[in-house]
Amino acid sequence: MDSEDMHDGRATHLREKDDRYAATAGAYDLFAAGYRAGQVAALDAVRPKLLPSDGPILDIGAGSGLNSVWVLTHVPDSEVVALEPSPSMRALALGRVAEHPEWFTRITVRPEDFFSAPLPPTIGGAILLGVLGHFDPGERAAVLAELAARLPEGGAALIDLQDPETPARVEPFEFTAAQIGQLSYRGIAEAWPDGGERMRWRMTYLTLDGERVLLEDTTEHVFHHPSPGTVAAEASRAGLGLERVGETTFWLLTRDQASGSAAS
Repeated sequence: MDSEDMHDGRATHLREKDDRYAATAGAYDLFAAGYRAGQVAALDAVRPKLLPSDGPILDIGAGSGLNSVWVLTHVPDSEVVALEPSPSMRALALGRVAEHPEWFTRITVRPEDFFSAPLPPTIGGAILLGVLGHFDPGERAAVLAELAARLPEGGAALIDLQDPETPARVEPFEFTAAQIGQLSYRGIAEAWPDGGERMRWRMTYLTLDGERVLLEDTTEHVFHHPSPGTVAAEASRAGLGLERVGETTFWLLTRDQASGSAAS
């Protein structure tokens, strides 16, 4: 969510004609497959700090629902509140849930964004993968404050800080390629600094039959690239710690006993 999507300090509902993920939704999990192993390892790292007895796990920017499903299957006593304003991505998430009626009492998939949704007063943890960069500094501070107010002592939120750590030109590169039956799928990305911590990313998604292009979708979006030091300082002001997960781009926002009290 970029600042231009904000109205009177609150995010407007995402209209389908503005759905920035429509171009990739048709093969989203395929295009994201190269990153999934790293995400799962990071989810494993945050698992001991997910405390479902203190409230639902908040999946912010739930996308196709992969992370919500991970919580439902790996944290048996958990409930999930998944926020996904993109109609095309939300359809993928609800499709996953629809295959498991036993989950219907454990997950709510909401169509609002973070600033529009009614947040639980307390949460057992949070997941924000591929999300933090959609917030400008002011919005990011508000998100951190809301998380700090709701996380229990010993709880955590999982985030990632997308490379590059600070804005720099990214030459075109292929981030995924797969052959499924007679068709191949390719994703190509490039980016430019756009002032301050902002970068403008151009993503091209191709479906090919041999050398013939059947589908080509290109989309651009602005993404914020705050340095880890910047996020650490912002988290500290909100009463949260920031811990890196190994040598990866994944980080835990942690709340210990000295960080303040959760909202009641």
